[in-house]
Amino acid sequence: MEFVSLLNTPPIRRIREFGALRLLRRLHRVTHRLPVQLRPVERKRILVVAPHMDDDVIGPGGTLALHRRLGSEISVVFCAGGASPEDDRTRKEESRQAAAYMGFERVEWLDFPTGAMALHEPGIGARLAELLRDIAPDQVFCPFVSDHHRDHTAAAMGVAEALTLTGWSGDVWCYEIWSPLWPNVAVDITDVVDVKRHAIDLYASQVKGLHYTDGALGLNRYRALRVYVPYAEAFYVANAAQFVKISRQMNTV
Repeated sequence: MEFVSLLNTPPIRRIREFGALRLLRRLHRVTHRLPVQLRPVERKRILVVAPHMDDDVIGPGGTLALHRRLGSEISVVFCAGGASPEDDRTRKEESRQAAAYMGFERVEWLDFPTGAMALHEPGIGARLAELLRDIAPDQVFCPFVSDHHRDHTAAAMGVAEALTLTGWSGDVWCYEIWSPLWPNVAVDITDVVDVKRHAIDLYASQVKGLHYTDGALGLNRYRALRVYVPYAEAFYVANAAQFVKISRQMNTV
């Protein structure tokens, strides 16, 4: 307890925050100097960690559609439940319909409280660790830790905890939802953009009030400009150790 208290003293906190900001600036400089690599999709076993029921297709939906064309095995886990029992039932039914349309083999729900996932990061990490051991994916998809939504950040931190608990050593593909990230990889989704559009629209309760479909595809259209294709999804891809380090450092800012 004395050690924990020492870590939270103002001088130590300033040192930790300074270190995190240095990493943040360094990551920003490095990723902006490097070209975004247009990478083809390869057949893999994939675990998609989605904070909410719809983030699975709003973020990497086009890339996942390309994976299914190649026969990749895709499992999706939703971290948050609905805001009410009725909302939970509605959104789970929508997520089942979207999963069936996309061809996902497995769908799981962790049912942590939406809007308050930051209070449950160790629990999220423990549950995700169980899935990592069970599914043994080649790649993990999750939000970037700097995404401007506290549930999305909590999901990313849960992934970092799960990687630490399991020692899993594959690549983490960080996708965009509420805020742009600093990409080092892009995937041309032009051939499946209509698949992504329909998958998002299957979350009818969510697109009724907010134009997620237009917003997501608009971002994909913008991301495509840099790699000279009509539509692209952008990712920050890192190996597990790099992702854990970045997540822990940035979480102290």
